[in-house]
Order: sequence, then C-alpha cells, then structure tokens
Amino acid sequence: MKYQSIFDIWAVPVDLLKHVQAGQMVYAGDRSNRGRFLGVRKSGIIVVAWQGNVQSHSDKVGYIKTLRNYAKGV
Repeated sequence: MKYQSIFDIWAVPVDLLKHVQAGQMVYAGDRSNRGRFLGVRKSGIIVVAWQGNVQSHSDKVGYIKTLRNYAKGV
C-alpha cells in the first residue's frame, strides 16, 4: 500500500480514519503539528505519535511500538 500526501487529521471523520494506513504522516490544524498516524481504537480514540513527543523519548522506536500496540488493542 502507498502512503498518501500529508493531510489534516481534524478534517477527516473517524469512520474514514479507520481505513488510513498506519505510519501515514498527518498534521493537526497547522502543518507544523506533524505526527505519524498509528490507528483508531475500537472506542474511536485516534492514536498519533506526534513529532515533539517522539523526540522527547530516548527510545523512539520503543515509544512508537508501544503506541501502535495501544492502537491495535494489544
């Protein structure tokens, strides 16, 4: 599957976000608020690894894996 160009996650309904590929780059309102979309939980919670939060962790890959597992409900 191919990634789409970066898009505003606030402009897309949750029902459609369920079809977005994990790892897709997104932003929230302003293009400087970038992150990686990781999934939508069954409860409708949208999980995104925001760049600022990822940069503040020493184990960046572990942080993203933890969020991805949370999104998948593991």
